[in-house]
Amino acid sequence: MSDPDNRLVEFNRLNSVGKAVFIAGSAVKSLGALVEVAVDTIGTIWTDAEKAFRKALDDGIEDAKVIDEDSR
Repeated sequence: MSDPDNRLVEFNRLNSVGKAVFIAGSAVKSLGALVEVAVDTIGTIWTDAEKAFRKALDDGIEDAKVIDEDSR
């Protein structure tokens, strides 16, 4: 038996209900991929921000100092 998820569908041969289901399925699949990329990106940003925050809490790192202030 063949896997039904891997079969080739000819859009021209589908009836109107089949075309609607095909388009809706494609949209859902694309939206899912977009959400997955967004979640991965947000997770990476969150992790990097947390690492930077934890690094700033290190006692070995001094606070920023103003080296030169130009008054006009």
